[in-house]
Amino acid sequence: MPKILIATTNKGKLEEMLAEFKDLNFEFLSLKDLKLDKINLDEPYDTLEENALHKAKFFAKKSKLLTIAEDSGLFVNYLKGAPGVFSKRYGRNDKERVDKILENLKDVEEDKRKASFRGSACIYDPKKDSYTIFNNKVNGIITKKFITKSRNGMPYNSIFYYPPLKKTFAEMSILEKNQISHRGKIINEIKYHLTKQFNFKQIIASGGILIRDRKLLMTKRRDSRPSFNNKWEFPGGCVDKSETIIEALKREVKEETGFVVDPIEIIPEILTKTESKYNYQVFLVFYICKIISGKFKTAEAEVAGHGWFTFDEAIKKDLLPLNDIYLKNHKKLLKKYIN
Repeated sequence: MPKILIATTNKGKLEEMLAEFKDLNFEFLSLKDLKLDKINLDEPYDTLEENALHKAKFFAKKSKLLTIAEDSGLFVNYLKGAPGVFSKRYGRNDKERVDKILENLKDVEEDKRKASFRGSACIYDPKKDSYTIFNNKVNGIITKKFITKSRNGMPYNSIFYYPPLKKTFAEMSILEKNQISHRGKIINEIKYHLTKQFNFKQIIASGGILIRDRKLLMTKRRDSRPSFNNKWEFPGGCVDKSETIIEALKREVKEETGFVVDPIEIIPEILTKTESKYNYQVFLVFYICKIISGKFKTAEAEVAGHGWFTFDEAIKKDLLPLNDIYLKNHKKLLKKYIN
């Protein structure tokens, strides 16, 4: 199971994130789990986005793990956006920070006590040295007094009133708050991102063994992954959403070779291979195909070369593993069509 670090020492924030992430197929670790919680990292920037990136990158490099970090702040309209990015440094402790805001808004009418919680989160991938930023906000009103004690590290929740639910954030359960808060909205965006980008995928692909003059066509693969690059294979590719296998076969073969083909016989075996490094499993189906029309035209982005081969010539090539297995397992069938 892939590991992801949540880079926060704030118990309340960690609790809110884990409550939503528990149904994902990842192992989430805290800074305490990795004994990194004693590091007092500065938040030196004037924007939430820069601080989130700074934290995520620092702890991703330390841990060598995909890392999520977040920065958020309370922006009070009457105070010209204060405390904003400096919310954590608005006082020496939680009580002082809350008292300072209430004092600064003393005798200010309700319609002028509008405020927003704003948050930015960053997912940093140390292997690719890449990151994604997420932003969101929620509007509310600052109460005239301290309402109720909030969860650890979230003092402003006690004075941030959310009119649609007629509650302060401190009065809400974690799941209730996550449905409407700035952080809750960001967490849901992160969940979608993680599911889309990193969850294990199962892929169906089809390949075509094109026959002409009792020889078969193979192409040399162009791929950014070294273990796949310059390997020989049969043209074909993944089945897209709403496509049948035959539709995908015809589309992929035409894109890679320029030929319009008609499948005439299915090879009676579905092979599968799991690529743990790239987090997917492929299921491969092959068809023997006759060429209906067209001239060979290289898809330069995917194909580095091509050739027509007899069986004995093809089997000597440096093939991708599943293509090699198909040739070896089905020599008798293929000999009906090729020399």
